[in-house]
Amino acid sequence: MSKFNNVFKISKTIRILTTTKKFGNKDNFNLSYDQEQPAGVKENLQYLCKNFLPAYPYFVKQVHGNKISNVDIKNYSYVADGIITREKNKVIAIKTADCIPIVIYSTCSSIVCILHAGRKGIEYNIIKNAFKILGNFGFTYGAWIGPCISKNNYIVGQDVKNTFINIDKRFSKYFLKKNDKYYMDITGIAKLQLNDCNISNISLAGLCTFENSDLFYSYRRGLDKGRFGTFCWIE
Repeated sequence: MSKFNNVFKISKTIRILTTTKKFGNKDNFNLSYDQEQPAGVKENLQYLCKNFLPAYPYFVKQVHGNKISNVDIKNYSYVADGIITREKNKVIAIKTADCIPIVIYSTCSSIVCILHAGRKGIEYNIIKNAFKILGNFGFTYGAWIGPCISKNNYIVGQDVKNTFINIDKRFSKYFLKKNDKYYMDITGIAKLQLNDCNISNISLAGLCTFENSDLFYSYRRGLDKGRFGTFCWIE
């Protein structure tokens, strides 16, 4: 059994919670409506709210894009892959299996943003898109990268490599060819994009979803339809 601390305190008041397959007193803590009956997912969310979260979380319909939703305004977009809030104890959340959960936060703890950064999201530079909003506040930011598929297990085709290199030639070093296969370091590209937004303070959970089958759902490993959740808020 791999060791994993589900709660991250990345500043005095910014909190992150990541669920796992076995969480609390439950053996199958799936949060995807695509696998479980709605009642099962609803029960898991209620368990989270009762025992771990300060409020019911805000989710969006994730579509592997780069749209950011500010849930502090009226009529915010439900279809998005990023969420922003400045309100205390307002929980924002995403669901993943191999994609990258990224939390961006101001070092003064005044704003927090969570991103669902899959391959398409990184290709469309969802991080840069988030900073079209975050950059307006004049804060200094840090970032946290959660459990996701590692460069040792993320196999892609030549077409994917070509797409990324056509966007930015710096991306070529994040593709390693072994036995006629390309292994993509999606975390490395995400870190570079964060650096491009003047974020150098980046912490990582450091666990691969593909390798740690006891902890995480992984679509690449076994076509898992289950998802674990990443939740963040300002205390």
